[in-house]
Amino acid sequence: MAFPGTIRNRTNNPFSFVILIIFVIASSLVFPAASPANSDSYRLAGGDIISFDFLDDTELPVELPVASDGEVQFPLIGAVDVIGLTADEAIEKLRDEYKKREILTDPKLSLHVSTFRPIFILGEVRNPGSFPYYPGLTVEQAIGLAGGPQTLTSNPSDRIILRARLRGEMDGAEVQIVSEAIYAARLVAQLRGADKLDLKDAPEIARPYLEQASLDGVVEIEERILKTDLITTQSQVRILEQGITETQEGLKILDQLKEQQNDVVAMNEKDLERVTALRKRELNTEADLSRTKTTTSNEKSRLLEIYQAMSSSRRELGTLRLNLEKLKADRETNILSKLQEREVAIKKLESTRQSAQEQYFLIASIANDEKKRNQISFTYEVRRNQDGTHKSFEVSSFTELLPGDVLAVSITGM
Repeated sequence: MAFPGTIRNRTNNPFSFVILIIFVIASSLVFPAASPANSDSYRLAGGDIISFDFLDDTELPVELPVASDGEVQFPLIGAVDVIGLTADEAIEKLRDEYKKREILTDPKLSLHVSTFRPIFILGEVRNPGSFPYYPGLTVEQAIGLAGGPQTLTSNPSDRIILRARLRGEMDGAEVQIVSEAIYAARLVAQLRGADKLDLKDAPEIARPYLEQASLDGVVEIEERILKTDLITTQSQVRILEQGITETQEGLKILDQLKEQQNDVVAMNEKDLERVTALRKRELNTEADLSRTKTTTSNEKSRLLEIYQAMSSSRRELGTLRLNLEKLKADRETNILSKLQEREVAIKKLESTRQSAQEQYFLIASIANDEKKRNQISFTYEVRRNQDGTHKSFEVSSFTELLPGDVLAVSITGM
């Protein structure tokens, strides 16, 4: 049983034309006819381009785009929201704006759509994408703009070229999958710190391709990269670890100097007490006391310098340790990020290869049995934004489209 909107290829059946007429009449009863885009009832939306003019001046009309939020930048008054309005309603709104702002007392305006927002054609067509809209455009005409249905490659030479292109896409995708898979295996080896590649580390989806490919040259290059990375990383780690060790040894020496200097300061303080006591008994001179005070002060200053050097060394040690941890963390993060990118790339390539393969077999089946082409049927679905609500419905090839419609073409049988 064919669903509404399903158009089968014509056959030599003498009743097919009558059936087609009945189908078209039935479709027009089931699906309401679309309002012509150039009628007075057409409502403006984002993507339209309107022609605007002051009728009582000598200036030429201006082309103004309707933004996605429905606003248009009109002369003298700036942004005005016109989304959902007909041309006549937009003119009345603008007349009120010009009067309210006391710019014009009796504005005579002209406004009409000069370029409608495009339609979009998706699915089983040769060139899917967006296309300019013009009033009266039917589904059949729109598919023609997109190059026709994808499966109707009736010319044998076209089929040969298409199959060769699809075969090339499949082979190219497989080569890239192998390359990405070996890259991923190398990244896993880098995480482990190994200097040899293990193909078991490749993503599971890519392993069947690795079993069928010649990998000696590629693996050799990747292992060279792996060893170079390992040597570079080990060198960076060794330099930082050496700096940490030297700083720690320096701190030990400073700690010993601190203990020695503490003893020197203690001895000088005792000597100062003794000299001070003798001075009180006038058993020495003022110069002796002054000299002892100076010596004690100098030794305390040296002790403070040692404390300062120890503090600086501790900061340096902390920085070196932080740099070492950061080096390891950044390297791991970078490798994991690249590994994730490889897995995503492999999935995309597998999807591309699968799509090309399906088209390849479809074209091959049509070439082997031309009779099957009479069994192919299509459905046409229009997705339309009506009053802010997205609606989808099946249509026939004779249905007229509206600006902004999305037409999806799909195969329903073989």
